[in-house]
Amino acid sequence: MSCSRSNMTMASSAVKSSKGERNQNGLTSSIQVVVRLRPMNETEKTHGTLPVVTASTHDKSVTVIKGSGTRQARTSYTFDHVFTAFSSQDEVFQETLKPVIGDVMNGFESTVFAYGQTGTGKTHTMEGDINDSVQQGVIPRSAHAIFEALKGPQYKEFAVTCSYLEIYNEDLCDLFADSEEKSDRDEKASRDCKDKSRDHKDKNKHDKNHKEKKVSHKLDIMEGKNGTFCRGLSEKEVSSAEDVLALMHKAQHQRRIGETKMN
Repeated sequence: MSCSRSNMTMASSAVKSSKGERNQNGLTSSIQVVVRLRPMNETEKTHGTLPVVTASTHDKSVTVIKGSGTRQARTSYTFDHVFTAFSSQDEVFQETLKPVIGDVMNGFESTVFAYGQTGTGKTHTMEGDINDSVQQGVIPRSAHAIFEALKGPQYKEFAVTCSYLEIYNEDLCDLFADSEEKSDRDEKASRDCKDKSRDHKDKNKHDKNHKEKKVSHKLDIMEGKNGTFCRGLSEKEVSSAEDVLALMHKAQHQRRIGETKMN
């Protein structure tokens, strides 16, 4: 198990899930695209901002509104699933992740990720409030579902490991790494963003040499015999959903959140 983001007022985040399915031609890949709309935040409410997106869970459609008055134009798009601003965390999990968990337990590789502009609710959907059972996102809910499934009599022996990789400004970061190593990487990234003046040339050279000696490993995305993997990424063995949540708490203290441009 791996714990592995136009100025719309009510922006949306898309959750894409990919699972293997068998048909008469063999193993294929099925990709589902799910859209979830967030509610307006307090700032938007204060300024009386009007919604520019509407959604229908029944029709599985999202309508984007452009312009106003007689020049208003509406364009609708359909997806595999659509969740409105009133959809609960449990609804999202039941319709998207829970079926995928069954595929994973049957031996299929599956991936779920959230994509969207900064502030659209990706973290809320994926992680949510770890300490609140009602507001937990799909990752902690998946952990509970996996260990609940492992209680079945068909699973005599099993091992579950977690990894947590952050990609920030094209920099790979192991969120389960020791805080000292993480701090070293952050310091290096910070130095790279500063102007290297002549007055600090000797100091920067010393810091660079110190850094190269201290960092124990480097993360690299590689192609292996079993597919793509991240070399150097740590794995933590867990024996319960509570272990996963504890690791997520640690990762939350180390992750970095920055603005991303809408593609």
